[in-house]
Amino acid sequence: MFMNAVAPTNPAKNAAPPREKPPGAVPPLAARLRHVIRILIDIGEQRLIAIKSQRLTAGQVQDTGHGFGTFNLSVIAARIMRGLRLARALDQRVIQTEARIDGPKPTPKPRAPRPPRPPRKPKLSEADDNAALLARLPTDREIAIMARRRPIGIVLGDICADLGIGPGHPQWQDLWHNLRGVIAACRGSLTPPFKRAFDRVAAAYREVVAGLAPNWTFYNDPEPKSGTGPPMTSAT
Repeated sequence: MFMNAVAPTNPAKNAAPPREKPPGAVPPLAARLRHVIRILIDIGEQRLIAIKSQRLTAGQVQDTGHGFGTFNLSVIAARIMRGLRLARALDQRVIQTEARIDGPKPTPKPRAPRPPRPPRKPKLSEADDNAALLARLPTDREIAIMARRRPIGIVLGDICADLGIGPGHPQWQDLWHNLRGVIAACRGSLTPPFKRAFDRVAAAYREVVAGLAPNWTFYNDPEPKSGTGPPMTSAT
């Protein structure tokens, strides 16, 4: 007697169709964070390459000076290098804590009264921070502490500051769409980028008025217009 042959099954054919994300679904927070960090790293790397190669147009020089509050190339390069290292350290933090970032938020519990905290050290002014960076770049351990011991939203704000990214940046409109949500969701503040932008434009203007900017800027204009004078010398 022959048994009826049974057609082999096709697991792929019988499997349930993959779930599709509903239109307008928001990606998980960790994925959005990594996307933003990747954008910031790309901008920082491109800006650092342009500065080191000394190939910026007059408009880019102005944007850079306004973005950093100075035309001092040594300060700008040091800040970008710290910002890139901080961004990569934050990316590693997000990878390692992805489950916690995307997991359900714990129900806040009433806190017992705490004794008053000792006064915090005043935050360095931007001028003092620039001077400290010129004297010594932070170690890997110090960068790790900066990336891990503070809310992610605040670290993101510091990265933007070090990379010269603010409301005056050419890509700000696209960046803001991605930044505002993750900064707010990660205990950051949306006020500092705007205040910093105004303060830095004013600082850059003071350098121009003081006659410092011409000695610290460089141009790459293949067809200078008449009356603009010779290209300004680059910083050493």
